Amino acid sequence: KLCVRGDPHVLIVGDPGLGKSQMLRAVSGLTPRGVYVCGNTASGSGLTVTMVRDPDSGDFGLEAGALVLSDQGICCIDEFDKMGKEHQALLEAMEQQRISIAKAGMVASLSARTSVLAAANPVGGHYDRSKTVTENLRMHPALLSRFDLLFIILDRPDEERDRQLSAHVMALHESARAPAGGH
Repeated sequence: KLCVRGDPHVLIVGDPGLGKSQMLRAVSGLTPRGVYVCGNTASGSGLTVTMVRDPDSGDFGLEAGALVLSDQGICCIDEFDKMGKEHQALLEAMEQQRISIAKAGMVASLSARTSVLAAANPVGGHYDRSKTVTENLRMHPALLSRFDLLFIILDRPDEERDRQLSAHVMALHESARAPAGGH
């Protein structure tokens, strides 16, 4: 029997300042089981599962990380490029949709049936179209292969368009501050 993973993983790569973080926060807020984490502050156990000792009994227990908490939902990981070795913790979860742990005499397997929506900035702060995605991210190919969809967002400098966009945003904020009824 062929088992097909039903939760797609999406990676968004783009120059800083294009709204990737705001999009991830919005998505996690719209989803009933959405979890938002920032990759530069998340640990491997914070993403997967942590062993904790009960101070009263001394017994060990498991504390769910972001991927387990977002089971049957979506886990949004911002600043994906700034994660250290924590990337390795994602491999099993993204492929098998499970997190296995064997520590302190405890062996467990927890469900992590979640879609991962990650956002990353390219190396050097600007996407170089003459390089591959792997070169732009310096990400291990095994991890990159776990993503089903990859979107590259580029900031193409256009002074006139930037001026129009800025005027539009400012007009939106000014109209939001204007008192009702024009008084």
